[in-house]
This record gives sequence, C-alpha cells and structure tokens, in this order.
Amino acid sequence: MRLLDAALALYALVCLAAITWPGYAWLGNRIEPLVLGLPFSLAWNIGWVSLTFFVLGAYYLFDQRSQAR
Repeated sequence: MRLLDAALALYALVCLAAITWPGYAWLGNRIEPLVLGLPFSLAWNIGWVSLTFFVLGAYYLFDQRSQAR
C-alpha cells in the first residue's frame, strides 16, 4: 500500500468518527456558538463534507500525476 493510499484511509476513518457517534457526540453535538448564522452542529457536518471534497480532489490530482510517470 502506498503512503498516499494509507493517508487517505486514515483520513476516512477520522472523518467517519467525526461525523458519527464517537466524534459527533463529543465535539459537534451543540447548538452554540453560531457559525455564519448556522448552528454549530450543522456547521460541523458541512465543514467535514467540504474538507472531504478537497481531500479527495487533492488525492485524485496526486494520483493522476503518479500514474503519468
């Protein structure tokens, strides 16, 4: 397994823990403070989904570069 694949797998596990019971109940399950007018719990989920989009995009770009070699 390449280092990039291992890093993506680790990120996927962290993301899964952050948006499901263990991480969400501990860190994201509250209303206050408001983030851009949204409850913190909604901003928590939007943040993780947005971060995942950028991480997967970067993974795609780096993977394309390594396959071109």
